[in-house]
Amino acid sequence: MADTKELRGLAPADLVRALDAIALAKGMERNAYVNQVLEGHVKSYLDELTVVTSMLRGNPLLSDAPRSHSQ
Repeated sequence: MADTKELRGLAPADLVRALDAIALAKGMERNAYVNQVLEGHVKSYLDELTVVTSMLRGNPLLSDAPRSHSQ
């Protein structure tokens, strides 16, 4: 079995109803559908991040040190 962690939190009821409807239409359980959506989002973000960091290598605007979003 794959390593797993519990992900919990409240969400707006309308969003949960929409997720349930979409999952049902796809023949999936809500949790499986949400995992699929989240994984797709993370992969897309990481693809963007890879392009940006590759193109800005050596650019002084791209810091090597992680920054807070508040700066």
